[in-house]
This record gives sequence, structure tokens and C-alpha cells, in this order.
Amino acid sequence: MKRKVLVSVMFIALAGALIGGGIYAYFSDTETSTGNTFTAGTLNLVPSTDGTGPGGKYTVTAGGDGVNGKVVFTKLAPGDSGSITWTLDNNGNLDGTLTIASNVTFEENGSNEPESAVSGNNGGGDGDLDEYMGVRLKRNGTYILGDASNYVPFSGLEAVLDAESRSLTASGTLTYVLEWEIANDVKGAGTDGEFGTGDDTQIDDNIIQSDKATLDITFTLDQA
Repeated sequence: MKRKVLVSVMFIALAGALIGGGIYAYFSDTETSTGNTFTAGTLNLVPSTDGTGPGGKYTVTAGGDGVNGKVVFTKLAPGDSGSITWTLDNNGNLDGTLTIASNVTFEENGSNEPESAVSGNNGGGDGDLDEYMGVRLKRNGTYILGDASNYVPFSGLEAVLDAESRSLTASGTLTYVLEWEIANDVKGAGTDGEFGTGDDTQIDDNIIQSDKATLDITFTLDQA
């Protein structure tokens, strides 16, 4: 009887040793997540500039990414006309909003005797191209200043440019075309915004001799 009890005690002790020693098996599965990256998007406004005008009276600097583009017109006379085209590409991968800041200045760039002889000649130092040079502006082919039949005074351009705020999607393009004209009869063009012939008094055309207008534009593309 004593022997049987001893054997039972030995089996219980052995089972306890196996459990206490951690000898057992279980299922497992391991997965990984590597290479998690975060890449910032891009906004990249790339402008290019082109122009038209009377032969021999203008030069074009096309500009580009980080390079100023411009058109310079010289020796202009009544009856001349031309244009400046700005093509604005968003070469980034984020949508943006385009805004414009402009500055238009007019100068009396050295009045001479024929100009001084015209009644009403601007002697204040800012010339007369603000009134007697006509402009009109298109955005993507649609007039937003003036229309196909009428130019408006140059002095009205700055406010229209500065009011612009347009969506420019990734890989999208906006095009602005500024058309200008010096009327055949300058003084007779009047101040009502419709440029054309009028009083047919030749001396009045001299009112803009040597006057100068300068247009500076800054295009800004912000994240939409």
C-alpha cells in the first residue's frame, strides 16, 4: 500500500516539473510595415511672355521659371497697336489660386515743343498715355476689360488686374492677353472709353509725344 502511494506522488511531481519548465507549443504569424513615407506636394508657377507689335518697334524677353519675361515697345505713334501674352502654367502637383499684383505708372518722359503746344497737355509729370492709349484684357480668350469693339483708357487696367483671383489646378494653364492701341486721332479719342477718330486736328495727336507707360506685374500662386 505504501508503494502505490509513492508512485502516485512521483507522477504528480513529474507533471508539475513539466508545466513549471514551460515546455509547450503555440501558433504564430509575423507581418511587417516598412517604407512608410511622407512626400510634400509642389506648386510651381512657370510663366512665359510673348508679344506682337509694329515691325522694328518691340522686343520680347520670353522669361520662364524664375526668369522675368517682358515686352518693350519703342517709337510708337498714332495708329500703332500690339499685344502682350502671359501664359501661366502650374507645373506642380497641387491645385493653387493665382493672384496678381500690378503697378502702372505714366511719365512725362521729356516734353518737347510740339507736345507743349497742345491745349490740355499734362504738365504734372505723369504724361497723357493714361488717357489716350487704349487697352483691353482677355483671360483665356474672354474679355475682362474692354471688348472686341472697344478699348478703354490705360488708366483702368491696374484695378482689373489686381482684382484677379483664379483657380489654377495642377498641370493647368491660364492665359492673359493685353491688347493695346494708340488711336489714329489721339485727342479725339475722348475719355468715354471708346477709342477712334474724332476731331481730326493733327496737332492734338502730339499730346503723347515722348510720354511713357510702364506696367509691372507679379503673379502669385498659393495653395488652394
